[in-house]
Amino acid sequence: MKQLFLSLLISFFFCSNLLLGQQYINLSVDNDLYFSLDRYYSSGIFISTGKLKTVTNQGGVSYKKYAHWTLGQEIYTPSNRYTVDVNVFDYPYGGWLFLERAYEYYKNPFSAWGASLKFGVTGKASLAPYFQNLYHDKILGLRDVVWEKALPQRVHLNFNLIQRKRIPLLEKFVFLYEWFGNMGTQRIALGGRFGFLIGTSQALSFFSNPLEVQTNEYGIYFGSRQEYRFHDFMISGSLFDNQAPFVLDAIPYKNSLEVGLGFNFKKWRFLTLWNSISKDNHLQKNQRHPYLNISIGKIF
Repeated sequence: MKQLFLSLLISFFFCSNLLLGQQYINLSVDNDLYFSLDRYYSSGIFISTGKLKTVTNQGGVSYKKYAHWTLGQEIYTPSNRYTVDVNVFDYPYGGWLFLERAYEYYKNPFSAWGASLKFGVTGKASLAPYFQNLYHDKILGLRDVVWEKALPQRVHLNFNLIQRKRIPLLEKFVFLYEWFGNMGTQRIALGGRFGFLIGTSQALSFFSNPLEVQTNEYGIYFGSRQEYRFHDFMISGSLFDNQAPFVLDAIPYKNSLEVGLGFNFKKWRFLTLWNSISKDNHLQKNQRHPYLNISIGKIF
């Protein structure tokens, strides 16, 4: 299992080194420990790299194509993470480790679409129990999470599409929206994100790629993410078998409130986004679950 993670990591950095010319590396971390919590969608860590591949002009319109690689890991746990009594579980234990290849096509500074392919694994091969307990032990001084009746080890393939738009309303006030869809064995979903960006930022979306804007600017974001998940392996297990030791019926409709602050510079980008997400299943004791994203990007 550790060999699999090492293989993915080596593949990721090998692929990133093939991206000649100007490129970036970005570290993005989700965690609810900032709110003294450790449950449900507990944490996510994503390392990305990418470059501007081509610029073409057609009829006076400039088209830009970006290519990206992302290595990511997500961790999910019930609220009571120290009991082996499945009767009190309100969420399955689950880990998701993936490598993603993505392309983005910018028609202009106000419109873009993208496509990506995610290949990854759930279960022990995701190394989620190892990394979570390592962090709890060495950093927080907590005892190990039990990881009882975790979601099984499976290989997954997801195909994703996204479309983004920016609509200027005032000089320092714009409306941002995006549509997205996922189709695969790990998740099937449709959704949208809508929000207002206040400030000097010229980014097409709050989480734009770092190469898009390389000037000194800032932005404050207020938005919402709406999503309908037809299938979510991290809650309900596989569509094709019932071999998971513990699963729940998922609530298909999800929504999230978002408040963010971002700073872009010529060679750096810093973002933070507060999220408050709705329940994933009916057993969750809390109506909403907060977590914080912190993202740091460096342009080379």
